[in-house]
Amino acid sequence: MDAHHNGEHKEFKVAILGGTAGLGRALAIRLAASGMRVVIGSRSEEKGREAARQVSELTGSAAVEGKRNEEAVEGADFVVFAVPYPGMYEVAKAVRERLMAGCVVVSAVVPLESDLGGPLRYVEPSAGSAAEALQEFLKDHQVVSAFTFTPAALLEDLNAELDVIVCGERGPAQKLIGLLERVKGIRPLYGGPLRNARITERLVQLLIDVNREYKTKVATIRVVL
Repeated sequence: MDAHHNGEHKEFKVAILGGTAGLGRALAIRLAASGMRVVIGSRSEEKGREAARQVSELTGSAAVEGKRNEEAVEGADFVVFAVPYPGMYEVAKAVRERLMAGCVVVSAVVPLESDLGGPLRYVEPSAGSAAEALQEFLKDHQVVSAFTFTPAALLEDLNAELDVIVCGERGPAQKLIGLLERVKGIRPLYGGPLRNARITERLVQLLIDVNREYKTKVATIRVVL
């Protein structure tokens, strides 16, 4: 029986790479507000520390740090990739040797042509999805997909309730689900194997068009069970 189910809550360390802005920063706020230990990773230690200071001020949490990506992942139980797709491989290469054995790598990456200077359109990686591409690159570590269609604005709004679909091998996916069940306002759902990230990543294109049509930034997907 794991710590989540027997009532003993281990203090997990969550590193968020790309946590200084956008989805990564919003996730840091949501996790810190629920008492999680968060390390914000950045290519610049100064930017990481400044982001951590801001998140601490917003949430009142003293358990938020900012470090360079390579240091941020050391000893982390969960490592979230919240970086633009063009920088994913560079960041993965920089941290690969420092990832803790048994850690769960979480891909929140969505490949968009806009990251390359083009329009807001999904770009299909040769592996089928960004999550699968990251798994191929980090062969010795378990990668799951989550937060792909989660709006940063809603994630940062601590009163908002969200569904987060987690795709990947059941073992590491359930570890992340166990963590997220302790986060206020988030309902994590198992979405099957990692190849289903091909679906959840592509939902972003749909939601972009919905946002445009209705002049909002908070379109998302809810699951009725």
